[in-house]
Amino acid sequence: MKHFALCLSNNFGDDFSGDDVLPGLVYETLGEERGALRVVDESGEDFLYPAEHFLLLSDSQSAQLAQGLLMAA
Repeated sequence: MKHFALCLSNNFGDDFSGDDVLPGLVYETLGEERGALRVVDESGEDFLYPAEHFLLLSDSQSAQLAQGLLMAA
């Protein structure tokens, strides 16, 4: 099952660019690693982002979103 998270902020500080994720948008996630969330960002690639800048959707919310995306395709 696919999992998703809502981006709350892309202000990660000077050492980390947040240009490829936009606040208010939902992104597919591929799991958590070392306190970071692996996110498929606007580039279409997956990268690690600080987990505290995202709100993970519940399993049921993720399932509904995935179903809606399938129907839209």
